[in-house]
Amino acid sequence: MANFESYESAAAEAPKVGMGSLSDYAMARQSAAAAQSELKTNDDLVGKGLLPVLEFADGAGKEREAKEAPKAKEEPVKSNDRSVKSLDSRPKTKDITSKEMKDSGISATIQVDGDSKTTHGKYPGGIDVQVSNGRKIKTDDGPEITITNANMVSVRKPIHETKPGSGVFVDEKGRAVAKVNDDGTVTVDTGKGFYTQGPEGIKRVTALRSRNGKDFEVLNTDDPLGGMAPPDNLSHSKRRK
Repeated sequence: MANFESYESAAAEAPKVGMGSLSDYAMARQSAAAAQSELKTNDDLVGKGLLPVLEFADGAGKEREAKEAPKAKEEPVKSNDRSVKSLDSRPKTKDITSKEMKDSGISATIQVDGDSKTTHGKYPGGIDVQVSNGRKIKTDDGPEITITNANMVSVRKPIHETKPGSGVFVDEKGRAVAKVNDDGTVTVDTGKGFYTQGPEGIKRVTALRSRNGKDFEVLNTDDPLGGMAPPDNLSHSKRRK
């Protein structure tokens, strides 16, 4: 009876099906109807607790599992200790220009590279001075060479050195405007004051011009009398005598 009804229903829908076998079409309809009936029966049994709920593994299920899976703990990125140390060991440059120096037209920096210190000062008139402290250099043969304060003075014309290696730099009038001192420091006349530059920094100093104004001499304000100062153990009474 069921097969007759399927054929009869299929024959009624034949115009919609087109060129197909009525028997095949009827069997497909019967299979679909049976599947729907079984699915409904299964749902009823699950609802009554007689069958367990089944989940089918599909693409959506895998995506859901991936979303619900616990995230792996992210480990902190470890920095390269060697690269950090190399950055720390690089020379550090610092601006040491004071307000007084700026008012005198000076700009200065100091570079520290381990035990080595180098100051770089720019002065009015185109005078550039660089002074470094002592350091040891090992030669290819093995011996070490100790270098005391090293200086380099660069000037622009009309300022020039009186003669090569003299360490005295004069302007177009022949007046000394920069001098290399015996201790390796350099003293410059900015026109607004004298400044002595060493590897540790730049400081203002007191200097006197010669009578003709061509030369100048830096005064030691810490010991203005020099060797002429009386001994410290000499009492005032003895000094008066």
